[in-house]
Order: sequence, then C-alpha cells, then structure tokens
Amino acid sequence: MLAYIIRRVAYLVPVLLVLSMVVFTFVEMLPGNIIDTLVGSEGVNDPEVRKVLEKEYGLDQPVYIRYAKWLIRAVQGDFGYSLVTRRPVAVELMSGIPATVYLAVVGISLSMLIAVPLGTIAAVRRNTAIDYTAQVTSLIGISIPEFWFAILCVLFFSLYLGWLPSSGFANPFVDPWASLKFLILPAAAIGFRQAAYTTRLTRSSMLDEMNKEYVDTARSVGLSERKVIFKYTLRNAMIPTITISGLQLANLLGGTVVLESIFAWPGIGRAIFEAILQRDYPLVQAGVLVLGVIVVIMNLLVDLTYRLLNPRVKFG
Repeated sequence: MLAYIIRRVAYLVPVLLVLSMVVFTFVEMLPGNIIDTLVGSEGVNDPEVRKVLEKEYGLDQPVYIRYAKWLIRAVQGDFGYSLVTRRPVAVELMSGIPATVYLAVVGISLSMLIAVPLGTIAAVRRNTAIDYTAQVTSLIGISIPEFWFAILCVLFFSLYLGWLPSSGFANPFVDPWASLKFLILPAAAIGFRQAAYTTRLTRSSMLDEMNKEYVDTARSVGLSERKVIFKYTLRNAMIPTITISGLQLANLLGGTVVLESIFAWPGIGRAIFEAILQRDYPLVQAGVLVLGVIVVIMNLLVDLTYRLLNPRVKFG
C-alpha cells in the first residue's frame, strides 16, 4: 500500500509539470498582455512606459526563462500579485477556495445521501413502482440544467415563499445558522443534478453485482438478504459510484462558476471568471493551476478509496 502511494505520488510530478506548461502557455496565448492591462488606454502607446513595465515584469526575457521563474515561484506558493487588487494572488485564491470546497463537498454529500439509498432500493425492488419512480426522477434531474434549476429554487423558495435568502455567503465558523441558510439553495442545485447521475450508476452497479456468483453463494449458506445486500453487494457496487463522485467533486471545485454567480457565492470559480474578464493574468494562471492540482489529487484519493471499499483490490 505504502509503495503504491509513493509510486503514484512520483507519477504526479511529470503530470503536474505538463499541467504547469499548459497553463502558462494558455495564458501567454490570450489576446493582449499584462502591459495592456497595466498602462490602460492612456499610456498604451507610450514606448517608454511599456519598456519600463516589460522589464519590471520580465516580459523582455524569452518565454522559457519566464516560465522557469514562474514555476520556481509557484512551487514556493508565490504566484505574484493581482493586477486588479494589487494583493498577493495566493491571498486572493485562499479567500475563494474554502467557500468553493465548502459548497462542493456539501453538494456531493447531499447527492450521495440521496442517490445511494435510492439507487440501492431501485435495484433491489427492480421493475416495481419504486424502481420506475427512481428512474424517472433521475432522468428528470439529468435533463434539467443546473443553472435553470438554481433559478427555479431562487424563484420559488426565496421570492415566492421567502424561506431562504436568494444569494450571499456567511462563514460557518462565525455564524453557522446564517451560513446554513445561504448554503441550502446552491447545495441543493448541485446535489439534485449530481444525485440523478449517481442514482442511475448505483442502480446499474447493484444490478450487475446481484447477478454474480458470490451473491448466490452467500444466499445459499443462509445469510440474510439484508446482510447480502448491505455487507457484500453494496460495498462492491460502491466502487464505480465513488469513482464518479470523486470526479464530480473535482469538477465542481472548478466548475461552479454559473452557480456561484447566481447565488453570489465568493468561490474560486467566480474569482477566475472575473479575472479572465479583467485580464488579471497572474490570478488566472494560479487559479487554473491550483484547480488542476486539485483534480489530480482527487483522482489519487479515489484510487486509494478502492482498497477501503474492497480489500481484494490489488494495487499494481
């Protein structure tokens, strides 16, 4: 187990190196540059101003030298300064990452709490009213776009009923009750759609496992149906579910831009989106790199979870 973890961590090094190259190259290819953002429309044609700024930001050096310097600083956690707020980029990111992680983790947890029991019951009660209801509900969830469902939640629960605030954020460690009220609608918008996918996957995995020989063997030796389902079948069926949920979580950490905008949630996705609009290149580079690292680490954690669910899984 330890040897496998060490090997996987070693494999991450070239992956992250390639990722950093792609991120740096992507930002370098964006229209305009840092100088255009800094000097604005008044000084854009002043060659002296541009020359001074190019030297200050190292833009007079070859691209490979700029990349090497940027990478060395990034490894040390120094991503430079935001061109808009003039604050360290690391500070800007750290102000948004906790909010996004908070929302994504709660949303995925909510989807799992809905999907795993519903998918399991649908598989055990196959071709019954419960099964058909679960399939229809999950199909509706997949068909409804997240942003549209989020708008419906705001319209119904906030504007019509007045039960919950339509937007905002509160620190859960400062005001837990206010934080919960702000969290419910965006987490529900995330969890409902993710639960739709996970329910169908759980049902399919359960049906596949229930048709295997070890299930018939367990029943033949007198084990109760509840024990066969929950101790053996569900545990094995959870492997693909955990895989998809882990990837969904990694995707949500960088893909909740629309929901964060609808609910005015101060997350990293919204921060990167605004940085792109404002041409805040250091923040864009750092944000995309951090999100890529999170996705890579989440994939590693998902692989390690396999062994916890099924000790028979052997690591190569």
